[in-house]
Amino acid sequence: MAGREGPEFLSASTIKGNKVVNTAGEDLGKIEELMIDLDEGRIGYAVLSFGGFLGLGDKLFSIPWNSLSLRVHEHSFVLDVPKETLEKAEGFDKDNWPVTTRESLSQTYNYYGHEPYWQREATERTGLPGEIGSERVSGKDVTAGRESPEFLSAGTIKGDKVINTEGEDLGKIEELMIDLDDGRVGYAVLSFGGFLGMGDKLFAIPWKALSLKVHEHAFVLNIPKDVLKDAEGFDKDRWPLTRDSLSRTYTYYGYQPYWQKRETAEVTGVTEETAESPREREPARMERRAESESHGQLKTAEEKMAQQDKERIKRMEETETDKEKLERLERERTVAERREKKYQ
Repeated sequence: MAGREGPEFLSASTIKGNKVVNTAGEDLGKIEELMIDLDEGRIGYAVLSFGGFLGLGDKLFSIPWNSLSLRVHEHSFVLDVPKETLEKAEGFDKDNWPVTTRESLSQTYNYYGHEPYWQREATERTGLPGEIGSERVSGKDVTAGRESPEFLSAGTIKGDKVINTEGEDLGKIEELMIDLDDGRVGYAVLSFGGFLGMGDKLFAIPWKALSLKVHEHAFVLNIPKDVLKDAEGFDKDRWPLTRDSLSRTYTYYGYQPYWQKRETAEVTGVTEETAESPREREPARMERRAESESHGQLKTAEEKMAQQDKERIKRMEETETDKEKLERLERERTVAERREKKYQ
């Protein structure tokens, strides 16, 4: 992201309350809330208040995230929407927020002249317009087949309890860090309150590792205990604020960084929907990690060859007969030992 003037990530709490101006620099109002698409981790929409501007009264308005852009030096967001469009926009009362579904939100996106992100991504994956072929069910609570909401406010998510797959309390969500370019949760910031001796550090967690458990008012973290125990946290005054630093975190937890997925899908045809689950990825991730640590200790190509010989021997031992093992071990170990001694 060379050449970028502003930050790559801002916390949801920092964004909320920020001033909103139009392209001429006139004050319009402020950002009241961010509504998060729980499935994708995207900002479904920002909730704006206009404070009587253009006679819009005290209502709130759902605005697509890509209508907004950060103006760093003025600590404000620019809303690129024509005046007449805002004047005719349909808002909602502060005490009566609508139950939002993708179906209803698509009307808002269309009104402001933006293609809904879920339709755009479906088109990019399949080459077909909209959500053709999608098995997604829209709705909230009363919608058949779906018990959980599609969207929750960042303010509601912040402070929510986090449990593991066994139902044990782990900690809570301290913050959501928003990727300003992509309009999604870059990572959730978790505190574990001393769980597994993890102390007072904070931890950056990929959004896809979390899932809402509605009736328990908690999020389930689908990451094994041993992975969490060895995770590298960060101090409260040193948050990861670039994609480069976040990339290592995603890789450690076995997730592909979301900003790389489009490139991978174009080359391989593998999309987020066809990718392995965290549990399916875990054996491979641990194997890569162990292999990396082992090979990292070797100094030369010859030493690596000796190590690879040993690994090959171990694999072959699982399938050979006793006689074959003895004959092969005599040959292979002699070769491996000679290589090691030569470069000691």
